[in-house]
Amino acid sequence: PRSRRRWASPRRRWRSCSAPSRTLSAAAVGLPLYLTRRASPAHDAAHVNERSARRLNLVFASGFLVPQRIFRHDYFRGGRAAFPGACFPRVPLTGSIDTRAQALADEIARFRFPEPDGPIHVVGHSMGGLDARYLLDRNLSGLTARIASLSTIGTPHWGSPIADFIVGPEPDRRSVRRRLYNGLRRAMSVLGLRSGAMDNLTSGFARRFNEAHPGTGGVLCFCYAGVGAEAYLLRMTSRYIRDVGRSPEERDNDGLVTVASAAWKPLAEPPWPTDHLGEVGHSLVPPRFASCFPHIEALRRVIRRARGEQPQVAQLPR
Repeated sequence: PRSRRRWASPRRRWRSCSAPSRTLSAAAVGLPLYLTRRASPAHDAAHVNERSARRLNLVFASGFLVPQRIFRHDYFRGGRAAFPGACFPRVPLTGSIDTRAQALADEIARFRFPEPDGPIHVVGHSMGGLDARYLLDRNLSGLTARIASLSTIGTPHWGSPIADFIVGPEPDRRSVRRRLYNGLRRAMSVLGLRSGAMDNLTSGFARRFNEAHPGTGGVLCFCYAGVGAEAYLLRMTSRYIRDVGRSPEERDNDGLVTVASAAWKPLAEPPWPTDHLGEVGHSLVPPRFASCFPHIEALRRVIRRARGEQPQVAQLPR
């Protein structure tokens, strides 16, 4: 009888090949697929953002009382990893705006940016935005011509109701609060500590500051605000601000700064659903003390907008 020819299956033929043959065959098929692969849009965007961040000249100016780095924690949580090569200046924590602004200018002037001749984009949180405004208006260290944009986040351009509550809105020496504050300033001076920051955050000082420094030297300015409170302490301060506010913008706040005060210029996007600490990634809620708000994503939008792009803003629940 005629013998039937047995056809081996593809898997059997593959196993019968030698190891070098299998390797060459896999390379011949897989290499073209690898070279012509298409990454996901999210992967491409993240890769482009990382490469762009390495080439940008970025400055992140910190606010009142908290240093840029303490106990291995950054003021802008995760900022050094997300924006490598950026400048994080150290300024006097409790100093006045003019003192802090000069320190900010000195740090920027001697910092080695990735692009030595490129434009600089400044992001200032809280009092850091006021420091940067003073720097630009006075052209400290001749930096105004180099700075392309200023973005302020939760900056009390028109003062903070909490500062008014602590020291009084105006420098009235007869006020008990003002007397206590002046005594604290004298004690700090004896200890060699600079003071003046709290007084510079009152609504009375803010009014005089805006009259003396109405512009930013022609530099583009973008403003951002927050609305919300995660921790119990900020919920208390937020409730107080709502009680003393006279308009919706004066009632909406991030626990320390109202939307009306943060909006020195029209807000670049709707208020962020977080409190003053959450704007830079922190929280007073244990155990992680980290905000749920995606602040790094928000900071990336801030930088893209400063560069002239129009980033998409996702609708986040308030």
